[in-house]
Amino acid sequence: MDHPDPVGSKRLDGWKSVATYFNRDRTTVMRWARARKLPIHRMPGGKQGSVFAFEHELAAWALRHDDVAIAADHVPQQVMLAATVAEPAKTRPAGIRAIRVPVIAAGCAALAVILAGDVAWRAGEAPAQIVERPALSLPRDPLVAADFVTARDMWARRSSRDLVSAIRLYESVIRRDPHFAPAHSGLADAWLLIREYGAVDDPTAYRRARRHAEDALRLDPRLPGAHRALGFVEYWWSGRAPSALKNFRRAIALDERDPQSHFWYANVLADLGDDQNAQREYNRARLLSPGSRTIEVEQACSHWQAGRDELALRQLSALAERAPEDATVYNCLAWLHISHGDIVQFAHAFSARARIQREVHLLRVSAEVEAAVRRDPRTAVGVLVAASRREIAAGARKSRDTPAFYASSMGERAMLVQLLTEASDLREQWYSAPVTRRIAERWRGDAEVQQLLRSLTPRQKPLIPTG
Repeated sequence: MDHPDPVGSKRLDGWKSVATYFNRDRTTVMRWARARKLPIHRMPGGKQGSVFAFEHELAAWALRHDDVAIAADHVPQQVMLAATVAEPAKTRPAGIRAIRVPVIAAGCAALAVILAGDVAWRAGEAPAQIVERPALSLPRDPLVAADFVTARDMWARRSSRDLVSAIRLYESVIRRDPHFAPAHSGLADAWLLIREYGAVDDPTAYRRARRHAEDALRLDPRLPGAHRALGFVEYWWSGRAPSALKNFRRAIALDERDPQSHFWYANVLADLGDDQNAQREYNRARLLSPGSRTIEVEQACSHWQAGRDELALRQLSALAERAPEDATVYNCLAWLHISHGDIVQFAHAFSARARIQREVHLLRVSAEVEAAVRRDPRTAVGVLVAASRREIAAGARKSRDTPAFYASSMGERAMLVQLLTEASDLREQWYSAPVTRRIAERWRGDAEVQQLLRSLTPRQKPLIPTG
């Protein structure tokens, strides 16, 4: 069987390379493979065949085992703070020995000088000239502060492996300085992003993100990032749009120059159908973070959400050529194609996304959909709906709006009515305007569908201020 290298993930050949990755000996990693399901692949050739592993799979495995850490020399050099003297062993907490980035106190003193004017140490007062933006605080301990800065850098890189390292470092900072609120907020952000790489399931990631965002707010109610993270969880997992909007607005009021808050707020506004305010927030985010492809992709997708399908298709297709490794582009294209009843193009885009993310569940479902399309395209939507039902049963999906949209787009009325009825009986609330609007348009004149859809659409829209 062929094992193509995942996009953006390095392949490690042989037990020695895997052992070096963890800073352990060959015997240890071989034991982990036998007893602890370390993800090792074998080339054809029998018992003595060569072995290899992918870094992103090893990183995800390490995240689930608290006693395992990645060797420090595997931390990307671009985000390591230079050091010439190792940290004393007694200050290293258990479980993070290998991933620590040792920094001498002089290095952190230099860091404080570099950040002067924008950063206030918690032991002192914020510089007088900071009046609009909250001061960026650092822990008192220079070594802990260095780990916090490194964790932020790793989160910003947004690869699965860097996110694993960010989570480990944030957890280390919290163990050594449990009252430092920004570390809890940063950890919440890391959990929200790592779920996109399949390293952890949605229920676990959202639960941990919520816990750390709430911990951060208990420590510092005025922390913008904590309000932003909680807003994300409230909307995309808990389905509480009013609470989500309140948290996003609070985050922006506390720090109006944070591009991430404007960006995530824009995504929510676009899903709620408030296109005018969504475009305003996307533009503000892009002004504050010029050159961000992540924001550019989501804004292109928002054109489809607002009904500008041709514009969205042009922009997303261009982005797919420029950035073929971006999974979000193909996710947006998949939604666009199925909204037009094109299950073949949907399957291609869905499979491209799955190959990029290398997420086991997505790969399995995409293979099932591709096989159904080859046999009989009319059966593919049933495969999609069945997969969504399995996710609901497993607790990985909380509402039936997405499978209902699939059924509606492909003209499967009986399937749609069944899903609408189940959702209505369970009192689900569907805030996603692109979904409900397109279902309503597709079944205009169908009294049963319209009545069921009205029961699922919140009667009072969340208050969204303009301006």
